[in-house]
Amino acid sequence: MRKIIYTFLLIGFAAFLVVSCSEKKTTATAPGKSKSVEETPDQEAWNSTVITSKMGYVTAKVKYGHMSRYSNKHLMKFDEGVKVFIYDKSGKLSSTVDSDRGLLNEKTELVKAIGHVVAHSDSGATLYSDHLTYDHKKNKLYTDAFVKVTTKTDTLYGTGFESDENLNHWVIRKPRGISSRPVDINFESHFRGKKPKQDSIATPSSDAKQK
Repeated sequence: MRKIIYTFLLIGFAAFLVVSCSEKKTTATAPGKSKSVEETPDQEAWNSTVITSKMGYVTAKVKYGHMSRYSNKHLMKFDEGVKVFIYDKSGKLSSTVDSDRGLLNEKTELVKAIGHVVAHSDSGATLYSDHLTYDHKKNKLYTDAFVKVTTKTDTLYGTGFESDENLNHWVIRKPRGISSRPVDINFESHFRGKKPKQDSIATPSSDAKQK
């Protein structure tokens, strides 16, 4: 009888050790890293779309491969391929932006495309950059990164870019490149109340005279 009791005690003690070890294993973290609530998204989704709007009309649609939402930061992170569709007040598609990743700040409603950014517009302009931000409240696209802008006749480079949502009226900071026609540097004709800087260049004017 004593042998039986002793055997049961050994089995129980062994089971306790197994459970304790397994609990420690699941809760342990890697050296130098602390598990934070902020690192864990509240919500995740795959192959879907997020929509932003203003005054009752759609301003942008963000189509993503994967989304992680962090409510404490008011932030959505997109990856696995991102495509942003930007619309004007009439509901017409103005431009599209493709990138590797993206961010949406739910407070400011700024949409940022990151990594191999390519923006196209129906005006015929194409922009290449490392990152690009869309502010739907101001109907503006901008970046402080290196950019390449191509049109049907021009290829321009610079560091820093600002444009309307259609990529019709844009300004490149610290420009360089090749233009087949004169460039209109009257910045006031594109953005009211502001003047061009000496190191900026505006959209090539369609009615400019050839030199």
